[in-house]
Amino acid sequence: MVAGWMEAAQPFVNVDKEFGKSVVLIPTSSSLMASGGRLVLSPAGSLDDDTDDVRKIADAVKAGVARAIEAGARRPVICVTLSPPPTEARGGSIDADYSRWVEVALLAAMDASYVTLVVREHRLATQGEGAAVVEKLESIDLVAAGGQSFAAGELDQAVRRACAIEAGRRLAVDMGYGDSERMTPYNCAQTIERAVRGVAGIEYQEIKDLDVIKREYPLLYHSARASLPEKSAWPCVVKLEYRSPAPDKVREHIYMVGKGVTFDTGGISLKTCGSMRGMSRDKLGACGVAGFVLATGLIGDCAVDLSCTLAFERNAIGPAALLPDEVVMSRAGVRVLISDTDAEGRLVMADAVAECRERIVAARLNRDSRPAAIYTAATLTGHAIRAYGWYGATVANGAARRGGYDARVAAAGLAYGDAFENSVMRREDHRVVAPRTDREDVYQSNAQPSTMTDRGHQYPAAFMIRAAGLDRHSLASGPAAIPFVHVDIAGSAEDGVEPGLGLCAITGSPVAAFAGAFWSA
Repeated sequence: MVAGWMEAAQPFVNVDKEFGKSVVLIPTSSSLMASGGRLVLSPAGSLDDDTDDVRKIADAVKAGVARAIEAGARRPVICVTLSPPPTEARGGSIDADYSRWVEVALLAAMDASYVTLVVREHRLATQGEGAAVVEKLESIDLVAAGGQSFAAGELDQAVRRACAIEAGRRLAVDMGYGDSERMTPYNCAQTIERAVRGVAGIEYQEIKDLDVIKREYPLLYHSARASLPEKSAWPCVVKLEYRSPAPDKVREHIYMVGKGVTFDTGGISLKTCGSMRGMSRDKLGACGVAGFVLATGLIGDCAVDLSCTLAFERNAIGPAALLPDEVVMSRAGVRVLISDTDAEGRLVMADAVAECRERIVAARLNRDSRPAAIYTAATLTGHAIRAYGWYGATVANGAARRGGYDARVAAAGLAYGDAFENSVMRREDHRVVAPRTDREDVYQSNAQPSTMTDRGHQYPAAFMIRAAGLDRHSLASGPAAIPFVHVDIAGSAEDGVEPGLGLCAITGSPVAAFAGAFWSA
């Protein structure tokens, strides 16, 4: 088969010295050689150079499938002509991992086929149910050529994992593309509830009562105060629990908190100079966590239990808005001095982190000896983008560093093409938020943008640790230590490619990285 394709390409090789360096479509005379008489060649290039990684396979597959769709294909056959992929032992980069390349290729193809929720709804409204295209492709076939060998059931498992991850990513991306009116806090909750309804192992709960939110999540409540005059913008909390169908095989309990700011004006610390553009996407952390829970429920046989809290609000501006200089008491009884209402993400998540801490302590008192850790996921700081570009960043406490909880996310991200950088928390991060008087216990922030602040994506993690009472569970506390990892996806949640005056495409990060990190812990 591959030999036939190369034969079809040979005339073009002879007349074009650039052939093979970009995506090309070749007409063929034999449908046996290429279905539909069309052959699309999409080169990945080298895979064993210093900075090569599995994303080159994803990019090649996505570009090739996109070109096939443009040519009218609906049921493409994807042939990846890959020799045994490079490994460190065979001279490959230590910063590349091709072990999940089949899943990565399938995910890229499904991404090319994806039609966003906002487009689906528009077409349904304007064209009717019969005319609206909800998927660009009808089917995808994958052929692995080039001497690759697979264990029995390995490909079936790869397809199952890829389909589950893609379902989770699509939930995250569907919500992410919704603007502040389409995806209000309540609409986000409704979208999640519909997605997880009937999925084995997943339990859904929502909290909309403002009195309960004020009592249980006071920092979220005060951050959302300006939105209260408009009921459609009221805050809410979504809780998702996943329990493995084989509890005796569960090796750990992971707690997650997602930032779900459906629009961020900056509050009284108003965003200016166009920086409010794209702030309907400040909910992508919560969207990603929801997508990961859905994917985990669909895969169904993971050795992990999940407890996830998603805090949704609109950071609005108005007479009742939270103000700088206010001191607000957190759930953990910590007095928080507000400096910048545009640093709302750490406020939105801190009380949920405190609740996770309480649950872990209670579980340990109840003789639950399983390892447990807390993760936050948020588009938290522009500083993460300034530091790392369009990559995610992790910031972990000592217990998480010792247990490798941040390294797991980075390693899994490398395998799935959802790369993360591991930042290290330093003493300066705690010093900058430490109180200087007896009138407060922790400073929320400085009054400058994170991009203008030293260690602007690291010290917010130190704030959450203190505001949530996790500083009582550091390495120095011995067996009481609780691993905590803050995951800043400000960079990885979008692809960094701005289409003119439009916004970047949403990636669905960190669904794939979390799947790789926790499904096979």
